[in-house]
Amino acid sequence: MPTISVLMTVFNAERFVKESIESILVQSFSDFEFIILNDGSTDNSLSIIESFTDHRIRIINIGKLGYYFAKQRLIKEAKSEYIAIMDADDIAHPNRFEKQLLFLQNNPTYSLVSARANYIDVNNKDLKKSIDFFESNDEIKCNLLFTNVIVHPCVMIRKSILDEHNLNYLPIAGEDFDLWIRIAQHSKVYNLNDFLLSYRIHPNNMTHSKWYTLKDGIQALITNEIKYYFLDEVDNLDVQVHLSLIDFSLKNKIEDLPALLTWIQKLITLNKQHQHFDEQILKQVVYERVLKKYLRLTAYNFSVYQSLLVIKNLLQPKLTFELRKKELAILAFSVLRNKFIQS
Repeated sequence: MPTISVLMTVFNAERFVKESIESILVQSFSDFEFIILNDGSTDNSLSIIESFTDHRIRIINIGKLGYYFAKQRLIKEAKSEYIAIMDADDIAHPNRFEKQLLFLQNNPTYSLVSARANYIDVNNKDLKKSIDFFESNDEIKCNLLFTNVIVHPCVMIRKSILDEHNLNYLPIAGEDFDLWIRIAQHSKVYNLNDFLLSYRIHPNNMTHSKWYTLKDGIQALITNEIKYYFLDEVDNLDVQVHLSLIDFSLKNKIEDLPALLTWIQKLITLNKQHQHFDEQILKQVVYERVLKKYLRLTAYNFSVYQSLLVIKNLLQPKLTFELRKKELAILAFSVLRNKFIQS
């Protein structure tokens, strides 16, 4: 049995799939099986896949399964000790498998490892942007309370964690985010500080698809996550306030701020009791989310900045240059807009 099962679903990816497959076949670590599921493509994707003669490739072509069920089927097909996820439009860097496998073999308490990824466009032009990066298990776990910080097509998983806890993708928008949350509940996760994937941005990305209602899915899975960690000690109001630190719409009002302070105090207290998260990292992540929320209020007066100081005193964050700029912006809005209203 090969060391790694590489999993790729393909649907109408004729423009990019050849380069994506090639980036896997030239990996510096070569002991893998490459399972490619053609999910009912109507373009030339299947013929491109079949043009490869590498013995490591195994093609599954049984008609249209659908986005979620294709992913689930691949997880069930994987038999190797490690699973590597890959998308049909991205490019793996040549030493991706080598570095990720070495990490998992040297760190048996970790069951998932990903890495940095840079954005490219349809013509492989580097967009000089990258996905937000957090390295350690504690940083990742705290951020997963609010957002996905693990690059899906750059993940390698220890298959035993999936088998032991019966984990697989669920048919919800944000299915990868949900899977990382559930793995992190049972084991440690890590992001290598290396760029190991080029992540392609184009109009057919899943997050741009109209049917893929990411917002609703994320709110549901984060609600489940909070209740998993703190059980019936959180109520629906707590959840709604927490979700307001995720969805930064312009509906945030000054009247909402006292409830926000109450939830932050409760979250910190609950974590002290249950010790699920590193306290200082959790406080730092929460403060960063708070600043984003404050910058999207519908109105300001000086009480806004005063309430921010109360939260800041509670959380005691480490202030980077970017965070200080946001604080100053909130101060300016609170003072100047209040003066404008009074005049």
